[in-house]
Amino acid sequence: MNLLFFHKIPVSALALLWLAYNLLGWYLAAHQIAWLVGAFVVAIAIAIVRKSNTWLETLLVFGSQTLVVVLVLSASIALIAIWSILFTIFLIPLATTLLADLEMRFSGFNKTDSFWILTLVAGSGLAVGEMIDILIFPSLKY
Repeated sequence: MNLLFFHKIPVSALALLWLAYNLLGWYLAAHQIAWLVGAFVVAIAIAIVRKSNTWLETLLVFGSQTLVVVLVLSASIALIAIWSILFTIFLIPLATTLLADLEMRFSGFNKTDSFWILTLVAGSGLAVGEMIDILIFPSLKY
């Protein structure tokens, strides 16, 4: 491997990604939520990062302005109701995944390499978060 390759890796963005998924893994383990939820969040966050905003354009073309207003109002009410849990479980990992993906792309990585690196970092963060719950700060298990 070329030494120049390692200078291209955005360490700060990947460290933030790892910490976000570490928090998610600890949260899921502390609240006895199945690992399936963690894998689902990883998959959804990476899928959203991969997609473009064509679904929004399709929605605007498909629906009338009334439909868009009703959907935005419904989403706003739901967001207010579940904001704290949504922020911890979904938005932090999504935002850090997006940041890390952008940094990887700006560093010159292609989609496949970026996907695998992000997936490995996210998976290791989830695993370490689980280990923190088991070994360092155990939660109350019923």
